[in-house]
Amino acid sequence: MPVDIFIRNNSEDNIYFTAAINEGIRHFLKKPVKYMILLNQDMYLEPHAVEEMVNFMNRNPRCGIGAPLQIHPQQADYVIWAGCFDAFPLGKHLHGPLHRFKESEPVYWANGACMILRREMIEEIGLMDKNLVFIGSDSDYSFTARSRGWEIWRIALARGVHDHGASGNSGNPRIEMIKIKDMLYFSKKWVTGELYRMMAFEGKSLTPENTTQLIEKFEKARQIVAHEIEKQTTATMDA
Repeated sequence: MPVDIFIRNNSEDNIYFTAAINEGIRHFLKKPVKYMILLNQDMYLEPHAVEEMVNFMNRNPRCGIGAPLQIHPQQADYVIWAGCFDAFPLGKHLHGPLHRFKESEPVYWANGACMILRREMIEEIGLMDKNLVFIGSDSDYSFTARSRGWEIWRIALARGVHDHGASGNSGNPRIEMIKIKDMLYFSKKWVTGELYRMMAFEGKSLTPENTTQLIEKFEKARQIVAHEIEKQTTATMDA
């Protein structure tokens, strides 16, 4: 299987995770590639992992993002990532003995240590959000893809060892500040609705209370119209 490689060496000038990934995506959008695999420096794929990921994507055309099982660096029979649960305030991962994860399954979001992206999806949803500098852009990108109808899967036959390096506790206050700012932005974008209130004309007038009231009005209107449609359908069938 022909593979083209692009390496973004952040040790020379650290632009952090998201900008580095976007640089690689831009590089390959200039080429006739169908898939792109994002791979961190601390993730080591098994020999057939790329082939397994590509085969899976070929069989599942609505899968926009796929991810391999991540194996513990000292325990070959233990998976440290087989899917993601919580995205906020801290990511939580599905993990356990390898025999539990024999099947590929849809997941809420994919961990950024290794992801295969479908070019068609990238062309539809764009690059990763550069406002998330170091963490959160993998879950954000997954949610963006899912909101547009794409699926996110763990690919059981593809595996790699994740040695857990750069994104853990760094002990560097500058890095910790970047991560805190990332989560604050993530919360405003996905959790609280604050980003919409900042950007929209009517944003300053929206409060949790009147927003709830407006949504309740729309829900009641939906129920009334649905009842009318049901009555019309019944009348047509009787005729």
